[in-house]
Amino acid sequence: MARQDDPLAGTGLLQSREEWAVRGRALAGSLADLLRANLPEPGGRGLDVGCQRGGLIDQITAETGLTWTGIDPILEETSFTEKGAQIGPGKADDIPYPDAYFDAVLLANVFEHILPEARQKSFDEIWRALKPGGVLVGQIPNPYFPIESHSRLPFMGYLPIGLQRRYWGLSRVPWEHDFFVVTMRHLQRHAIAAGFQLRLRRSFNYPPEAIPTRVRPLARAAAPIMRVFPWSWQFVLVKPEWSEAARHAD
Repeated sequence: MARQDDPLAGTGLLQSREEWAVRGRALAGSLADLLRANLPEPGGRGLDVGCQRGGLIDQITAETGLTWTGIDPILEETSFTEKGAQIGPGKADDIPYPDAYFDAVLLANVFEHILPEARQKSFDEIWRALKPGGVLVGQIPNPYFPIESHSRLPFMGYLPIGLQRRYWGLSRVPWEHDFFVVTMRHLQRHAIAAGFQLRLRRSFNYPPEAIPTRVRPLARAAAPIMRVFPWSWQFVLVKPEWSEAARHAD
């Protein structure tokens, strides 16, 4: 949602500011629905890992009833969002909060940006920071979707990373190549190794109003295919109610 202010918004396959806003509302609403349906009780604390400037936090706070905090490595100091949520520096593999502190954690379009060597530590850290019975809710883009979501280039995800970086030069997006080709299979492997249980996995596509105008007819025509080969997947992972001692004794 920080990308609503990109100077190239509305050009090529980049959403306009209005389309970015629709995208943000759709993402926030869908994740808030998952949180409400899967939290053991209302209220409590939530952490958005990879929060950027906190736009997602501000959109889901009223819908979830949680008190949200955010961390992101791009942040250099603690500050507050427009609606007063605290955000500050931190990474998925080094969460600056105590054990069993949060009732929910968000990992929305972040897993693909985590370095391979930090992935398992990231899930171990999220596990540590969650209360027993807490939930990890998030989204991961489908890297094999025909138009790759970060570059807006066709079939980017099918290329090895060296060729991706060369191909990236054709993209008109104003950000750098900083993602890896990962799927729900990769995410689940690390999550299960950390001790999580997969409660839900579902396909997710943005509404037509979030898609650049020039390609909306194509998106509508492809809707049946996108139900089985989606733009992204959403997930709910649960930290079971057993103790840390029981986990390490297994």
